Amino acid sequence: MDALTALANGLNLRAKLAYAGGVCGQWTMDHNSDRSIWFHLVGKGHGWVHSPAIDGPLELVEGDVMVFLPHAAQHYLSYSPDHVPLGDVSGDLTTWAAGETGFICGEIELNAPQSPLWHALPAEIVIRKKDAGDSLARLIELVIAESEHARFGSGAVIERLCDGFFILLVRHCIEAELVRDGVFAAMQDRRIATVLELIHREPWHRWSIAELCGRAGISKTVLAEKFASRIGMSPIEYLTDWRMQIAARWLKETAVTLDHVAERCGYDTASSFSKAFKRAFGVSPATYRRRSDPGL
Repeated sequence: MDALTALANGLNLRAKLAYAGGVCGQWTMDHNSDRSIWFHLVGKGHGWVHSPAIDGPLELVEGDVMVFLPHAAQHYLSYSPDHVPLGDVSGDLTTWAAGETGFICGEIELNAPQSPLWHALPAEIVIRKKDAGDSLARLIELVIAESEHARFGSGAVIERLCDGFFILLVRHCIEAELVRDGVFAAMQDRRIATVLELIHREPWHRWSIAELCGRAGISKTVLAEKFASRIGMSPIEYLTDWRMQIAARWLKETAVTLDHVAERCGYDTASSFSKAFKRAFGVSPATYRRRSDPGL
């Protein structure tokens, strides 16, 4: 397991399929979110992205992917480079075969979308089919093929295929030099990657700087300097931030007690965990849990 895989597993970053089918008429898509990563794959036809962060309407064609992170500007996808139908007019959703354009749209919900972890990635990411790289291009082809034929269980298959999208997305950003600092860029340094993998994989462990340095084969001074310059915080500050993201994930599991969440995040007592959580999120764990599940 590497640092990125451990991160994805720790946060349970699973894609949820929002739509896989055709659209026709004067259609528009509005998937603005301050909590989720949204991706839109054009399977056939074309569409245009309208966003103040992009110069002019941006055309997407078959095989292209557009990704929006929670810190993206408000945006829309539309059938036209000139017209964005809002209000009640959203076009017709139809079958893949009947649609003028075919889309696969997915969502990856984040537990702490304002974390520096996510702000290290570009807010808007365009991946052209020709620039996708072998693995991502094959994944895109599989997703499109599954959407075209709508066989038994296609929705579940597409969702599972898209689970690998996040890691390939980060790889694309690194290889395309879209990420120059932050956690994902730091993972390219073997010793820093070892430290990050240890933290991501075992957030409950009572890590000390000395132990992290010993396991990664790096001095305390160099570790501190690299974390400060590349991630913008100390290793212990990053550990705390990571534990809070893990905690936010586990608090959504209503069967998991507060004591158990505290233990999974390396805290001796629920009280000490609650204080740390409130400093990070501004609310108590109990309040956060209720907000995550209004039925409680």
